Amino acid sequence: MKWKVSKPILKKGDVDAFDNVAVKDPSIVFYDGKYHVFYTSKNLKDNKYGVGCGYVAAESFEKLADAKRYNLSEILDANIIAPQVFYFEPQKLWYMFAHRYDRSKKPNLTPIYLTNTDINNPNGWSKSQDLHTGKSNDAFWIDFWVICDDVKAHLFYSDQKGSVLRMECSLENFPEGFAKSKEKIALTVTGENETGKWIVFEAEHVFYAKKQNLYLIQLECGYFDKYHNHHGDARTRFMIAMVADKLEGPWRRVENSENEFFAEAKNLFNEDGTKSKYSQVSHPEFIRSGYDQKLEIDDLDNIKMLFQSFDSSETPDSYDYNELPWEMAVMGNGIMD
Repeated sequence: MKWKVSKPILKKGDVDAFDNVAVKDPSIVFYDGKYHVFYTSKNLKDNKYGVGCGYVAAESFEKLADAKRYNLSEILDANIIAPQVFYFEPQKLWYMFAHRYDRSKKPNLTPIYLTNTDINNPNGWSKSQDLHTGKSNDAFWIDFWVICDDVKAHLFYSDQKGSVLRMECSLENFPEGFAKSKEKIALTVTGENETGKWIVFEAEHVFYAKKQNLYLIQLECGYFDKYHNHHGDARTRFMIAMVADKLEGPWRRVENSENEFFAEAKNLFNEDGTKSKYSQVSHPEFIRSGYDQKLEIDDLDNIKMLFQSFDSSETPDSYDYNELPWEMAVMGNGIMD
């Protein structure tokens, strides 16, 4: 599958900005005539790397780069990383789910949520609250993702070892009901090719495709990296995809073979047909047809995604993850021959 890639629509900020190193982990919602983009901001100040949450909105992709950026972590005095945003229609509230990093805890990432009655108001988000769950151990988890069907809310997350796990609660008890939920393994995928061994690593994002009446989960995968404690090599991330008839699964691969991937560097092309400079596909979010908790897209044959990437051609094996210059672009299928 070929993907057509736009020019960068959001890059790191100016030297003194709160996002002067990278912009990454996007969540995008089209509402009230604007694209609302929430993202992880990375910065370098006084020789120290910092991380937070940014927000920007504009009427078009082209206008996002010059639109005012808001440092939500500073505005809300909160530790916010990797946001996901949607409107929870039963409560008439916007929700942001995210991580809070706490080095003193195990696991060191805590799921949190904030609410807002007006997505246009960056000052309107509530104080962050811990999302209490039925997790029974201190095993690592990352990239919390919520999607709802007509009856239940489902919480997905990754263990960075090849598996995605899931919890659920009723819509009536959302989100407090997750405290009584038990985690279940939703899927496990690993593989090996000429490049090496790879696993499902993180960024498990789930959507509902209305035309096909299917749920699709896209999964960020990585090759083992001996220089970084065997974590997935950030220079060569790629995506696989799976579909299911219901959020409980079972999930089945959409690719024709184990080592054929939904999206990777070799099938990214610029708008003029030349090869894209990007060397990975990381943390993409579909540009939805709706904005509520069902996370709907119209048609799997005509997808657009906002994703993060960079050109890693000169990035050494010993790279520092904090220094990687992530930026955002849009990629789409169904628009190339």
